[in-house]
Amino acid sequence: MRRSALDFLGGMQSMSLKQLSAILAVTTRPFLADFAGARFIQLYLYAHRVDGLPPGVYRLWPERVELEQIKNGDQRVAAAGLSLGQELAGNACVAFSMIGDLERAVRAHGDRGYRYVHFEAGAVGHRMYLAAQALGLGATGIGAFYDEAVHRYLNLAPRQGQVVYHFAIGYPVPDPRLEA
Repeated sequence: MRRSALDFLGGMQSMSLKQLSAILAVTTRPFLADFAGARFIQLYLYAHRVDGLPPGVYRLWPERVELEQIKNGDQRVAAAGLSLGQELAGNACVAFSMIGDLERAVRAHGDRGYRYVHFEAGAVGHRMYLAAQALGLGATGIGAFYDEAVHRYLNLAPRQGQVVYHFAIGYPVPDPRLEA
């Protein structure tokens, strides 16, 4: 039953902090792969409508499953703009930038490190899809974004990584194709 959301309802409906915490918890769990001893993806969240979490941009510290606020205030326009103008990133309850440490991955695994970063981003996204669906939410991966604008917005130094994937979670707009 899992499908990518076409858009999100926006408005006033929020997800709970408990739902977000469950989603974040699955992103930090170990996964099985020949390179999985080290994690290369760092999550940044654009929290729009999460009960109990002020709107802003947060960095997830996976070791402690803890959020650090790095920007406060409404992030809906910024999230949509950074995601190549796709409004669904602003209409979601929460959107994500996945930042991959490509340099560290290549040092650890040679040329394959580049692929491993993208593999990990895909695995994290898949876990978010499944968790969102289980919690009564929708999700969608976003493969289009402005790389350098994301880096500037998150104030990332060149050696802090490269944006490799965006993601959004919220209450999906009904998909008329599924009603036929």
